[in-house]
Amino acid sequence: MRAVRQAGTDWAEAMRAHKLAPPDAGFAPRLRALSDAAEREQVAWEHAHAAGLLWRPIPGAENAEPPYELRPGTGRRGPAELWATFDQTVAALNRAITGSSAADVADAFGELSDAAGALATAVASEDEAQPRPVTRDAA
Repeated sequence: MRAVRQAGTDWAEAMRAHKLAPPDAGFAPRLRALSDAAEREQVAWEHAHAAGLLWRPIPGAENAEPPYELRPGTGRRGPAELWATFDQTVAALNRAITGSSAADVADAFGELSDAAGALATAVASEDEAQPRPVTRDAA
């Protein structure tokens, strides 16, 4: 249970980092943190399932939305096809958490981890390809 609580805390922190955050240079690291937190949730819920534990359903979660910077139509940076996959995994996670299957929740967190990780890599690559601003010393 300690691992489940810690994974939940990590997940909440990763989600909070996205709330009202601009898609700035910290966007790729926030996506990576989200991916890592989802992976920890996956592992924790796989162990919980193996121990015979159930997920506590969250009624109405199928209509939940991610933080603003992760929603469609908000100017998200990165490849559209990766965002489409991400959106599908968010919807799948939202459906999974309305039920009680720890295995389904673990699988959904794993898929979201993969999608967010792919986006983090793509956005980081885009950031690295952007020319750096030139600064001038005031002499």
